[in-house]
Amino acid sequence: MRVLIADDTIVMRMMLSSWVETMGFTPVVAQDGAEALDIAFQGGFDIAVLDWEMPKLTGMEVIRELKEHPRTSYGHLILVTGRSDQNSLIQALDGGADDFIRKPLVPAEVVARLRAGARIVELRNRIMRLAETDPLTGAANRRCFLERAQTAVADAGRRQRSLSVLLLDIDHFKSVNDTRGHAGGDEALKRFVEACGTALRPTDLLGRFGGEEFAVLLPETNPYLAVAVADRVRAAIEATTIHHDGDSFRITASIGVSGIGADGLDAALSRADAALYEAKRAGRNRVEMAR
Repeated sequence: MRVLIADDTIVMRMMLSSWVETMGFTPVVAQDGAEALDIAFQGGFDIAVLDWEMPKLTGMEVIRELKEHPRTSYGHLILVTGRSDQNSLIQALDGGADDFIRKPLVPAEVVARLRAGARIVELRNRIMRLAETDPLTGAANRRCFLERAQTAVADAGRRQRSLSVLLLDIDHFKSVNDTRGHAGGDEALKRFVEACGTALRPTDLLGRFGGEEFAVLLPETNPYLAVAVADRVRAAIEATTIHHDGDSFRITASIGVSGIGADGLDAALSRADAALYEAKRAGRNRVEMAR
C-alpha cells in the first residue's frame, strides 16, 4: 500500500512516515501541495494524507485536482487540519475528502483511519478489476482499454510524447476451436495473453477487443520502435507451446502497427486494422506497419 504524505513541516512528515512504515505500508512524502500532485500523477498512490494548509496548493486544492484526473480519482484521501468547527468538516467532505483527521494527531487514531482506508482501497481495487478485466484472459476488456487509451492520448498530446497502438489477431483461430473444442480455444487465448506479457513492458496496456482480437497501447513509443515491439510479441507467441487435454499445439498471430497522431485514437485503430489485414493477406504470422 503506497501512502502519499503531504505536509509543509518536516516533523509532521517524519512522524506520519514512521507510523505508515510500522503498518507495513510505503510512505512517499511531499513538502507542499504542488509536489504532492507531481508525485501522485507520476508514481500513483493508494492513500493520501494531506495537510489542509500548505504552500503553493492547499490540501483541498490538491484533492480537487486528484478527483478530476482519471488516474488518481479513486485514491483514498484523508485531510489533516487544526480546524475543529463542523463547517470545516462539512467543507472537506463535500470537497472530495474521504476522511478527516483533526490535530493534534493521535497515533492510534491515525493508524486506525489508515487501516480503514486500506480496506476501502482493497475493495475498490477488487471491484475495478472485475469491471475492467476480461474474465478469461486477465487482459483489460474493450471498454477499459479504450477509456485508458483515450486518457493516454490526451496526456501524450499535452506532453508531446510518442504513442503507438498494435492490433493483434490469432491466425486460423476458428480451426483451433473446430479441432480442439472451445476449451482448447480458451486455453490458447490464456497462453496467448501470457506470451504477450513476457514481451511487453509494465507500462504497456494489453486489451481484448473480442474473440481472438487484441490491442496493445505502447506509451513513449514511435511507430518504428512499435514494429520492433510487435515483432518481439509475435515471436513470443510463436514460441509458446499450448498443452490441452493430453495434446500440445502452437499458434501464431498477425499484427498491425500504427502511431497515434493528432487525428486521434479511432483513426490510429483504423490504420492498425488495415495493416493487420495486410499482414493476413501477406501470409500471416507477421507484422505490418500502417502506411
